Amino acid sequence: MAYIPEDKLLEIKDAASLEEVIGSYVKLTRRGRNLVGLCPFHADTKPSFTVAPDKGIFYCFGCGAGGNVFSFLMQYHRLSFPEAVEELARRYNIPLTRRDLGPEGAKASRKRQAWYELNTQAVAFYQETLKSPVGRAAREYLERRGLTPEVVRDYQLGYAPPEWDGLRKHLQHRGLSLELAQEIGLLMPRASGGSYDRFRDRIMFPIADRTGRVVAFGGRVISEGEPKYLNSPDSPLYTKGRLLFGLPQAAPALRREDLALVVEGYLDLLALRVHGIEPVLATLGTALTRDQVRLLKSLVSRVVLVFDGDAAGAAAMRRAFPLFAEEGLAVRVLPLPAGMDPDNYVHAEGPDLFQAAWEKAQPMFAFLVEGLIDKHGLDIEGRVRLLGELRPYFQCLRDPVERDLWLRFTAGRLGVEEGSLRLSLTSSSPAAAARLSPERLLAINLEKSLIKWVLQHPGTLSLTELEEWVQEFEDRELQGLMSLILQCCREHGTLDLGLLIQKVEEEHHRRQICALALDGGEFGALPAGMVAEDWRRAFLKRRLKKAEAAIKEKLQAAASDPTGAELQTLLAQSQEIQRTLESLKTGDPIKGENG
Repeated sequence: MAYIPEDKLLEIKDAASLEEVIGSYVKLTRRGRNLVGLCPFHADTKPSFTVAPDKGIFYCFGCGAGGNVFSFLMQYHRLSFPEAVEELARRYNIPLTRRDLGPEGAKASRKRQAWYELNTQAVAFYQETLKSPVGRAAREYLERRGLTPEVVRDYQLGYAPPEWDGLRKHLQHRGLSLELAQEIGLLMPRASGGSYDRFRDRIMFPIADRTGRVVAFGGRVISEGEPKYLNSPDSPLYTKGRLLFGLPQAAPALRREDLALVVEGYLDLLALRVHGIEPVLATLGTALTRDQVRLLKSLVSRVVLVFDGDAAGAAAMRRAFPLFAEEGLAVRVLPLPAGMDPDNYVHAEGPDLFQAAWEKAQPMFAFLVEGLIDKHGLDIEGRVRLLGELRPYFQCLRDPVERDLWLRFTAGRLGVEEGSLRLSLTSSSPAAAARLSPERLLAINLEKSLIKWVLQHPGTLSLTELEEWVQEFEDRELQGLMSLILQCCREHGTLDLGLLIQKVEEEHHRRQICALALDGGEFGALPAGMVAEDWRRAFLKRRLKKAEAAIKEKLQAAASDPTGAELQTLLAQSQEIQRTLESLKTGDPIKGENG
């Protein structure tokens, strides 16, 4: 892990509200002192993701993901630790020098900032080219497509000129690294050396992340040429299938309406925006992915798919259904007339269909059933084939009530007996997709239970006693964990869980700390003094049991001693241990090291 001064980490961690940061990605609901939501790291249908602002940690009781505010950004955006620190420092306006990041962190930071700067310069170049005489044909194309100057401006549209080195010269003139430009896909390497522009003679659509920073581009030809659409390749800033086009522009409407319309193309999205439809996002040249569905789930609770009105569009919506079902995100579809896409439909018919889209859309499962009826018909053979195709979709429904309701709907629609249909759809079929096993590392022994108490009730046991007990730990991993907790308490005068998480090297140890710190039950509302007394008894009892076992071994060896001198001593020691163990049952107080 890169070196970053602890005081700087504390400053950033204290400024970066855990609730605010995670709340910008996950819809959270308050539950007592904590907040809960659907986990962004696995297919969560019931809130198992817990955020504890007062402790500075989060934990998912479904998949085991856990950590502090830095860990969350690292897992969500796949950032390194220095990158997560730098991102939070930027968000909360905390000065962070290259020296703070250390040599490796500073190098990585410079490189990442250089990539962002390259994309910023590319956006400016494409925008200026669109406004120039060279961009006349592109401007006319956008006008023919009905795009207003406001939409062109808001989405930072531009134009890549036909020449092979327009952007390369622009970047070179500004002293930017052409090698780094190749790494993020702006330039392509020449076999003979050097580089050339990836995008040429194309309308350019900047692709931004959730913070509004441009991480990639999509380009559409305006004349003849293939492919019609060309997207940036995967890069250190961009992974296909993890983002959606138009996210920063749609964010206010998504929050306001709790609804997202998802279309397939850039121009479909822009046409809807021209006509006042705001909560709209677009896929990025690939089939809808699980990451994109999870992104949607973090933004809204309802999604309407509006794909092209052809066989390919219908097939794409069907392929998306299992993702929504497994993620527990409500989805409907808005089928368009044959041969139409959202762009030409809204221009021909107006925006009425897309207003109040949720009410006008068709539930996804009903869309599946109706589509299969159209495909196979309702004769006996057709219904048999239909059920064979429907079975895997049915198995994706995770909510038993929802599954029951759609079973009833399907039985009525097909004219079959509900019990027989249930048997057909649930038997002699592959098992449902394996669920992630819960990773609840709960207190199952004395040592882990003690760590759990200390994490949940810091300060109720003296550090002196704890340091004595930790020497007796039998589990070396737990011993190391407890030692780190005590070190953190000694250095800072209190237990800062967010900082403790940062000090732990192993990911499974971080998860274990979060699980133990947030798991309820076991202790209830017991008085701290009573619990402290219980720990003293428990450790003394374990110590005595070990001594008793050792004496028994010595007694076996001493039995062969003809003098019997050692035998008498060992018997006396054994009897004393027995008396002490009996006294522990009476409830008499056990004095700790401090009296």
